[in-house]
Formats: sequence, structure tokens, C-alpha cells
Amino acid sequence: MEDPLMEVRAILTTTTNATGGLAGTGGGAEIQKHIDTMIADTINRGVDFSPLVARKPINQLTYLWNLRADLQSTTAVTFQATEGQGGTPYFSTKYQLFAQAKSLRSDYEVTNMMIAGSSSYYSALADEAQMAIDNLKLYEERCIINGTDTSAYGLANGYVGLRQTIGTWYDSNGGDTESSNAAKMQDVTAKYGITPDGNYDILDPSYVAAGTIGASGATGVLELAHMDEIITRTNKKGAKDHQRIFLMSEERTDEVNQLLQPQQRFAGTLNLEGGFTVTTYKGIPIIGSRYMDKLGITNTTSDAAGNVAITGDTDNAMFLVDLNMVEFRILAGVDAQHVPVSGAYNGSAMYNRADTQGGFFKTYGTFVCKSFNNHGIVWNLTAP
Repeated sequence: MEDPLMEVRAILTTTTNATGGLAGTGGGAEIQKHIDTMIADTINRGVDFSPLVARKPINQLTYLWNLRADLQSTTAVTFQATEGQGGTPYFSTKYQLFAQAKSLRSDYEVTNMMIAGSSSYYSALADEAQMAIDNLKLYEERCIINGTDTSAYGLANGYVGLRQTIGTWYDSNGGDTESSNAAKMQDVTAKYGITPDGNYDILDPSYVAAGTIGASGATGVLELAHMDEIITRTNKKGAKDHQRIFLMSEERTDEVNQLLQPQQRFAGTLNLEGGFTVTTYKGIPIIGSRYMDKLGITNTTSDAAGNVAITGDTDNAMFLVDLNMVEFRILAGVDAQHVPVSGAYNGSAMYNRADTQGGFFKTYGTFVCKSFNNHGIVWNLTAP
């Protein structure tokens, strides 16, 4: 069978049939309609979280949305003793958040001599192109999870990821007052243009702490009770009827499966895109990612200012992600778009007579976490 990626490349590099007729060079517009589907099928294999995130369009460089807080007073809804009476209406407070699209690009290139010299036993061009599109999807997954944290798997100048959005909080548990300093992080990293503080509890995710908080290094082994509690907390924050997943490291996935083994009445399976099957707990899929094993959210020592810290690249936390509230916004439809390049060594104009072939895949977009309280974290866990 021919390599599907080489078939895609052959289509992409031939002349487009502008009229849409069947006699056009390279199969015309009819074939072009299948290209996006074929690339998407390649990209959605080998990664775990990004295929589950809805991809939606934007038509400007910056995506804007409102986060509602300070909901109407209870006096706005009242039982009336007589006609003519009325409640007291209040406006909600709306905070405008924004995320700017980024350009993610993956290049490849091969000399024509290498192409000719290896053609009898393999396609060097297809191999390099495959590596480029694999790198595009892997780097996107890394950044969606770890954002710009380069000490883990994050990438400089990348998207704001789960680590920065639902992996940090200021002083509340999903917006609820947190009395224990030991459970406060007091992280002041801006989230989509708003800096968290005591006035913006709507930016804090829900969480459950394992072990003994307030005691340095006193992590706790994951229990099903932790998973039950974080499901309940996010249920009460509005995520009960939403599509959710547990997102954790591959090693933590093994740990959860071992917990579920004697509790088969709680476990199930679900078929996901890409042809793989995952375990579920109370109907919620359990997804393992190789890029979740450096989420080191643990407890340090108790102090007045709050004492939670991300203490290095260790496997101490897992997420409960509300998929209804995360999106990947695509600018102008440029998503894993292929651009062929010929005769430009390493993209430098001074080598415009170089004897090479190649190209790049590019995506214009940004990852967006549209709300925070209805996501959950189980943290201070003992590394599996």
C-alpha cells in the first residue's frame, strides 16, 4: 500500500483545478476536499488529550469571551404575596478575557540526492514529512497541557496551558472560601489578562488535597475517595451534565486501573477517536498522557501567606477537565496546513538554488480554558 502521507503530499503539490472539473491536473478540487480529513486522521493518532478538545474557528488574531461572576442577588427571584410587587434585579459582573492566536510550525527538508539515492528502498521525503507532522501534533499536545513552563514540557512563547489555568489558584476552592492557609496557593500569574487575587475567586479551580496539608512532604496515596470527592465538587460547580475526563500521567493511569480492578462495578470502557479504548470511572474516561508526569503540585510548610507550591517536575497531581469549557480556536482555517518548499536550504534565501525539497505544516490558533471553577485537581499525591 502507498504511504498515505505521500499521497497527501502528491495532491498538495500538484496544480489545483480552479474550475472543479474532473479533467484538472492532480485530480482537481474533488480530491482537495479529502485532504483535511486525511491530515486530521494522521494528527489524531499518537496523542491523547488534544483530539478531545473541540476545534472552533475565529476570524481575528485575538479571541475574546466573557466570564460571568457575582450572579443576581437572591432578591431578584421571590414569591409574590400580591400582584404589583416585584423583586430587586441586579446586574451580573462580566470579566472580559482574551487569548491571542499563535503560529505553530513544523519544517522538514531533504536533498534531492538523498531522495534519489534512497528511492529503491524507502521514501526519504515521506519519512521527513511524517516526522514533521508528528512533531506538530506532539508539540501542540505538550503546550496545551504544560503551556509555557519550559521546566516541564512547555514551550517558550506558546499557548497558555492547563498547568497555568486550572493547575494554579489563589486562595479559594472553586470559588468557595478556603479557611486553611495550607490549601492556598496564592499564585498571581495572570489568566487571560486577569491577575488572580482575593477578588477574583472565579479564576480558581476546584480541588481535593491528598495527604496531610500543612506538613511539608506529607503527600497521600491516591484513593477512589479522592476521585469521588472531586467529581462531587465539580458537579456542584455546574459540570454535572458536561463531558469530562480524568487527565493524568501514564503511570497514574496504571495506578487508577489497579484501584478499579477489585471495584469492577464502578469501571467501564469507552471507545475514543483514533481507535483506542479507555477505562472509565463513573462514566468519566481516564486519559493518560506522557506530558502529565511533571505536574508537581505539592504542599510545603504552613505559613500565613499560603503555602502550596509547584515543587519541581514530579508526578503529584491529576486533573478532572470539563471538556465543554476548553477549546482550541483556529484562525482563518489554518490548521495543520501544508506548505511545500523547494530549493531553499533551511529556509535561507541565500541558498535559493539549493538542490532540496521539503515544506512545513502550520497551525494558527490558541488553546482556551473558558472557565475555571468547574475543572478539578487532585493534588499533593504521592508519585506513582
